Amino acid sequence: MSIRNFFSFLGNGEQQILDRVSKLLDNSIDTSRHLLALAGYLKNYDYDAVNREYATIADLEEQVAQEHRSLVRELCTGSFFGGIREDLLTLLELISNISDTSKRAARVHERQVPKDVVDYLFKDDVELFISTCISVAELLLQGIEALGKNKEEVLSIAEKVEAMETKADTMKYAIIQHLFKNEINAKSLDIVMLKDFLETADDVADNSENGSDVLLILVAKGYS
Repeated sequence: MSIRNFFSFLGNGEQQILDRVSKLLDNSIDTSRHLLALAGYLKNYDYDAVNREYATIADLEEQVAQEHRSLVRELCTGSFFGGIREDLLTLLELISNISDTSKRAARVHERQVPKDVVDYLFKDDVELFISTCISVAELLLQGIEALGKNKEEVLSIAEKVEAMETKADTMKYAIIQHLFKNEINAKSLDIVMLKDFLETADDVADNSENGSDVLLILVAKGYS
């Protein structure tokens, strides 16, 4: 049975769950978009706006966590999907992680970094880096939606996910290398905290790439 045929003959309950998986990822991506907005406010030292964005991120993350738990319960108690149930549970966990990692990265607001250190961080295009991480997640969403079409599109999107995640990694390493030069003699704690911020934000891309690997597993399991 092909992936296209398998997903074409889902029962109503199964199709509804797949629709909810896509919606869950869309909400997780929204959390990451607010992380991008938070970074923009941090760049301009608008700490009131930074705090507002963090509150929004925390609310969105909790909504994602609740929906994640609900979907897990339905998959574990219902007679859905047969041999790919565990793969879908893994995918749900990775999608939830995208939201969670955005919240953890947003905790950069908890320590007010001196303005000269903020300026030093944003000498590199941090916002473009975060946007690239979000693009990886958006490609994963396209991959999930492509499951109802054909395996060639799923495979193509998975390749794009990997390429985009590699691009995000390259950007991250360049920014961290610049940070570690510490040409302004900033406190080590500030530099390390900003490095952690970048690495945590990069987890948005990492979880998305791992999610695309799950899609490849679905193809390899005979639904192709």
